Amino acid sequence: MRNLQPLIFDPHPHVNFIYGDNGSGKTSILEGIAVMASGKSFRTNQLKHVLAHDNDRMEMRFSIEDPDMGVCEMESLRLKAGDHLLKLNGSVLTSQAEAAHWLPVQIIEPNTFKLLSGSPEERRAFIDWGVFHVEQSFMEQWKTFRKHLKQRNAALKQKEEEWLDVWNAGFIEAAEHIDNERQAYLKRFKPEFKRILNELDPSISVTLAYYPGWEKDSRLADVLSRQQERDMTLGYTQSGPHRAELRIKCDKQPASEILSRGQQKTVVSALKIAQGSLFQQESGRRTIYLVDDLASELDEKHRFALCKLLEDLKCQVFITSIDKEKLTDVWQPVASKVFHVEHGKLEECTE
Repeated sequence: MRNLQPLIFDPHPHVNFIYGDNGSGKTSILEGIAVMASGKSFRTNQLKHVLAHDNDRMEMRFSIEDPDMGVCEMESLRLKAGDHLLKLNGSVLTSQAEAAHWLPVQIIEPNTFKLLSGSPEERRAFIDWGVFHVEQSFMEQWKTFRKHLKQRNAALKQKEEEWLDVWNAGFIEAAEHIDNERQAYLKRFKPEFKRILNELDPSISVTLAYYPGWEKDSRLADVLSRQQERDMTLGYTQSGPHRAELRIKCDKQPASEILSRGQQKTVVSALKIAQGSLFQQESGRRTIYLVDDLASELDEKHRFALCKLLEDLKCQVFITSIDKEKLTDVWQPVASKVFHVEHGKLEECTE
């Protein structure tokens, strides 16, 4: 992976400090965990760039212990050509969802500002992470909805008006199911987010508002009927849960336009920690946190508050920084390991 040398990494079940110079490979370790969990990198949209430039493959093997789910071995083989093989206890997985279920990972890194300033898709994915990890049927519901959306869009593109009533029924049923799950989740999430944000920085006031993807006070069936002619002209469906949005505001303005960079990172951290906390309350399982470049945009006071919240969750944390002292000076004495990365080589510090 990238510039990392082949390595065996035996992390602590609680806190893992990883430090090293820029370009040493410390972020790549977090990236590897993220790729195994989600099939995606938080650094690039093209996974071929994750492979070391002179290698044609990347192999990872994880041993995972979960108090509720048991023990498993997960293996991933990725070829530069794009082929991917994912195994769980030796059996081939046909979906990334099973890996995500075993590895509930939250990432806090410099680009997580996109959760505030990026596209609505970023925020939909955030909501759906929370729903997916609590409601096991959600993934199947989402697949069903995507199937109906594809069929409806094909009928619109081909101007097959006579087929729309057929596809509309399934589309609406699946859409409303997804919307109900999202709204129920956010109702539980909002007070937890408010509590966590208050602990990180009580001076920041942020509101969360959910837009389902169609006019709030209208039935989706009525909206689709009104928009049918326009949908036919465009060749795609304008309204539905695929257009949902989580609006994050400060003083009735988008938070990304009002808050400073440090405040934005605080809000994003609160969103991520609140999601992990709620997941833990509702499932009894713990989230794995990947915190890249802890010191970026956060002063010592906010670093201390963030680390205190992660300590309270008693979850597994992987946290990086250039400066070793900025990692360890804001933590209470906790069970932990410290690792140093240099030129792609990982070594555990024993002192």
